[in-house]
Amino acid sequence: MIVGYDNLRKNQMMTIASSFRNLVRLSVATLILAAPTQSLLSASTQSLAADSLAKVIAGAKEEGRVSLYEGQQPQAWAKIMAAFQKRYPFVTSYDQERLVAGATVTRVITEARAGISTADIVASGTVQMDDFAARGLLQPVDWKALGIPEKSVFDRYTAVGSMFAYVIGYNTDLVTGADIPKGWEDVLDPKWKGQGSWWFNSQPWATLAAVWDEGRAVSFLDNLLDQDWRLSRSAATVSAWLSSGETPIGIVVLHRMQAAQSKGAPVGWTFADPVPVQLITYGLLKDAKNPNAAKLLIHWLTTPEGAKVYEDAVYRGNPYVEGTEMNRLIGSRNIAYHEGERLAEFKSMTEKMIKLLEKNR
Repeated sequence: MIVGYDNLRKNQMMTIASSFRNLVRLSVATLILAAPTQSLLSASTQSLAADSLAKVIAGAKEEGRVSLYEGQQPQAWAKIMAAFQKRYPFVTSYDQERLVAGATVTRVITEARAGISTADIVASGTVQMDDFAARGLLQPVDWKALGIPEKSVFDRYTAVGSMFAYVIGYNTDLVTGADIPKGWEDVLDPKWKGQGSWWFNSQPWATLAAVWDEGRAVSFLDNLLDQDWRLSRSAATVSAWLSSGETPIGIVVLHRMQAAQSKGAPVGWTFADPVPVQLITYGLLKDAKNPNAAKLLIHWLTTPEGAKVYEDAVYRGNPYVEGTEMNRLIGSRNIAYHEGERLAEFKSMTEKMIKLLEKNR
C-alpha cells in the first residue's frame, strides 16, 4: 500500500524547466569536449606495455609515489591509500584530486594540449576513457600480464574499478507489499504520476538499449517523462527525498541507497531486470611520471583486498571481484552496459536520449 503521501511535492517544487536546460547543457558539453581531435597523438601508434607484477613492484619502489584524478572524496581516499600503503609501504606518498564527469574531461584534455603532466591515473566512465585513448592520452597496458583478472579488464587501455548500478528506490514507510515496484514498467503505473523522483541522467536509458532495442528504450524514457517526476542534478538529492519521504519512489544509484540505509534511513530498492550500470574504469595517462606505482595501485584495486577496501570506503564496488558486496548483489544478475566494441552505439544512443530530454524539458 501507499502510505501517507500528501502533496509534499506541491510545497517543495523545483524549477523543472531550468533544471533540465542546465543538466542537458552539461551532458552536451561533456560529449563535445570528449570528441577526438586530429592534433593529439593517435592511439594506434602506441605499443602494449607487458610488465609482470614483480617488475612493476620493483619500479614502484624507485618511484615511491602516485597521483590520480578520481571522483571520490579525499577522506575516502585517505582510507583507501592507508590500506594500500600498508600492503606496499614503499609507496610513501600520493596525491588525489577529486574530479568528476565533465571536469575530468576538461582537465585531462587541457593539460595534454598545454604539455602538462600532473596525474598518473585517471578514472572515469567508459565513453570518456575511450575518447582519451583515441586521442593518445592513455598508455596501453597488458593488464592480464599484470595479474588483473580477465573480467576486470575492459580493454587494452582500461581496467574496471567499480560501477554505478541504477535501481528503483523507495521509502519503506510509504511503499509496502504489492506496491513495491518489481520491474521497470511498474514505475509507469498511473498511481505514481507526479509522485516519483529521479537523477537526471541520460545514461541508464541509453544503457538499457544494450539489452532492449532502441525503440523500447526511447519509448520507456518518453513514458517516464510523462509521469512528471521531480528531477535533480544529484543522485544524493534523490536519495535524500526518498529517505525523508518527500517522494515515495525514485530511480537512483545503488550506492546512494546503501549509504542512506546504513545511516538508518527507511529505504529499500529493487533490481529491475536488466540492471543498467555505468562502469568506472582506470587508465594510465600517457605522460605518467610514476607509471609503475600507478599500475600497482590499479592492480591492487582489482584484488579482493583492494576492491573490498574501496567498496567499504565509498559504497561502490566491482561486481567482478569475489567477496565484494557488489558481487553478492548483482554478480549473477542480468546487467546492461555497452562493451568496448559497442561504445559508438552507446554514444549515439546517449545523444538521442539527451535530445529527448531537451525536447521534453
